[in-house]
Amino acid sequence: MTESTPVQIHVLSEIQNGQEKETIEMNTTGEYIEKGTYSYLRYEETHELGAVKTTVKMNEHEVIVMRSGAITMKQRFIKDTVTLTDYGTPFGKLQLETKTNSLSIKKAELESRLVILYDLQIDVNETHVHKLVITYKEA
Repeated sequence: MTESTPVQIHVLSEIQNGQEKETIEMNTTGEYIEKGTYSYLRYEETHELGAVKTTVKMNEHEVIVMRSGAITMKQRFIKDTVTLTDYGTPFGKLQLETKTNSLSIKKAELESRLVILYDLQIDVNETHVHKLVITYKEA
């Protein structure tokens, strides 16, 4: 049986598009679960399109961010690898190309941290540089 631990979660997303930089931050509560070789973070976020349930499945080699609700997607991050993702909204689907430049998970007693640096290509002419930082600690 897997045990769920309540956690405080801070999500920081930085998006660099040419000279423009956008920062999105969110604090929420959720749960942390260890199952086999993977750890999971589960939380809900409020998006401009509605409620989104997010699950982050991670180990030292791979992170998968799964979203359901107002947004649906399953985005895989594997260092030095390009992956494709369908990003679904009520208005339709987009295919996103993700190139993961670095991925690190630091587990600590007081606070753990996941950091992913990646390039996100929306179409042939539009590539953004992303930094995703998720810190979590026992609530």
